Amino acid sequence: MRSKLLFNIDSSALEQTSCNPALRCLQRAQSVLLLQGPVGAFFDRLATWLIQQGAQVKRVAFQGGDVYDSQVLKPIAFRSSLQEWPAFFKELLQDHHVDCVVLFGQSRLYHHAAINLCKSIGLPVVVLEEGYFRPGYITMELGGVNGFSETLSRYVWRPEREAAPIAPDITPHHFQKMAWQASRHYQALWDARHEFAHYQHHRISQPSFYAGYWIRSWLRKLKHLRPSRQLQQQLFARKAQTPYFFVPLQHDGDAQIVHHSDFADNAEFVLRVMRSFAHYAPANSRLVFRQHPQVRGGPGHGELIAGMAQELCIGHRVHHMVEGDTPDLAQHAAGVVVINSTVGLQALERGAPLMVLGQALYKQPQLTFTGTLDDFWEQARPACPALTQRFLAQMKNLTQAPVSVYALGSEPILWPHALDKSPPQQSASHSVPPSVPQSMPLMATASAAHLAQVAIQTASVNSTSAVESS
Repeated sequence: MRSKLLFNIDSSALEQTSCNPALRCLQRAQSVLLLQGPVGAFFDRLATWLIQQGAQVKRVAFQGGDVYDSQVLKPIAFRSSLQEWPAFFKELLQDHHVDCVVLFGQSRLYHHAAINLCKSIGLPVVVLEEGYFRPGYITMELGGVNGFSETLSRYVWRPEREAAPIAPDITPHHFQKMAWQASRHYQALWDARHEFAHYQHHRISQPSFYAGYWIRSWLRKLKHLRPSRQLQQQLFARKAQTPYFFVPLQHDGDAQIVHHSDFADNAEFVLRVMRSFAHYAPANSRLVFRQHPQVRGGPGHGELIAGMAQELCIGHRVHHMVEGDTPDLAQHAAGVVVINSTVGLQALERGAPLMVLGQALYKQPQLTFTGTLDDFWEQARPACPALTQRFLAQMKNLTQAPVSVYALGSEPILWPHALDKSPPQQSASHSVPPSVPQSMPLMATASAAHLAQVAIQTASVNSTSAVESS
């Protein structure tokens, strides 16, 4: 359920900043501890950037893949059980006088424990995830991301007069680089599994599984690419006579579904959407599902969707796409339905009406449909473009950092070396510097909708420079 929203937000009570607060915290840090990062060279590139800023940097390796990925630093190996990790982690913080912890993936077991400990002692944690805006960005927030984020309730972005707009950093051959680095990481993890016998991975760790998975993925891509393109062209050409609603599916097992929605999995979401569509959507409309590209090598939901469509007697109105241009499909749709996918942000950017069935930072009245799913099919309307752009500018500048996550180790991070180092302007109620927040809870005390509402209200009193910078 949605919490009651506060509409009269005083932006003077928020800390003003001209850049991402987590990025500024990183630049100020003197002793940084890196936990697990994304597969590949990103944490090596980050360590190099931090050293250039004058910081002392240490890194923990939990398994062989972490060791393989750490070429810049000699990592500190943790080979004990998960139960022994909190004490080991606390000792590391004390021995190295750590003033900032960085990790990728807040829901991983070791990271969950680390965030809790840092919260208890007021130590800032920079949490990284795949970008809310893709490609070319990484999400970077203090204390937590997605439904655990507090950024929009603590900060307001005030751009400097002549500051260049934030822009994505996109490496060529992104997918190939990611696949290569992932294959090397998982092979090293497997080869060293006996050296890290107590390690508990957050995913399947056998390289053979991923080899078969990606072979199937590429074969299915080749099989479905042309039919999906043809269907997409037909949908666009006929949208005036037969409008379609777009439903992008998330990654199976996505922590966003598990922790920030009432759905157990994608299948439950699919069934709810299809039943509502069958009973309440206009008779001439279509329903288009798009499988998440990273689950293409798995079983998918094509059979479930086809079977339910026949049962509901809407087989001729429902489509399941393995391929397709997701942003364009969102833009041309009569409406987009998500759990809490980042595709929701793409839909807002493209001006599509949006229904959000989980919890998300962008779920609130000014941006998304507030009625029921049953009503959405007939009453969907796009959000105000100017208000949407102001919100997206706040979110992008406060939570994102431009970088290609899976670039190679030879590609340096190009974040500016002269970020604003002065403390942000803040109200009297915020007496602690932003690098050490007064409270860094694992679960945000305000709802995600409330956080988005704060950004909307503060963005509304901003100058039009916020719109231009988005």
